[in-house]
Amino acid sequence: MASYNPDFWEVPTEFATLDRVPSTEALYYESEDDRERRYAMQHFYEEVRPSIDTYIDSCLTARQREVVKLYYFYGKTQEDIAVILQLTQSTVSRHLFGTVRGGKKVGGAIPKLRKLIDKTDDPQITEALSSLQGRLREAV
Repeated sequence: MASYNPDFWEVPTEFATLDRVPSTEALYYESEDDRERRYAMQHFYEEVRPSIDTYIDSCLTARQREVVKLYYFYGKTQEDIAVILQLTQSTVSRHLFGTVRGGKKVGGAIPKLRKLIDKTDDPQITEALSSLQGRLREAV
């Protein structure tokens, strides 16, 4: 057997040893239930995305739109967005989630979208949500 090399942080092992490790203990193991939940969430996001896009375009400021799209749709971190838009990370956070003033949460794109969605009875979102709940119940 080869010697341990700390430069690579590897521990050499025989393939027979690896074969004895059950696949359920693997790092990226996904059960059938996990897979069904992932598919259900993916389907839900695809169904509500057009409505959410409409709400984003209609009720958010231009800067909030930029931040929300970079954060949620392009997977950028708050730090990445701050660099892209030449803002501070805390400003990006306030654009996304708001800030607390006088004990109350003020501003923010996400609270604004939540209020709008709760206030508006969008049949597309309601139907997608009930479908998601049904699929998640089946997966359990």
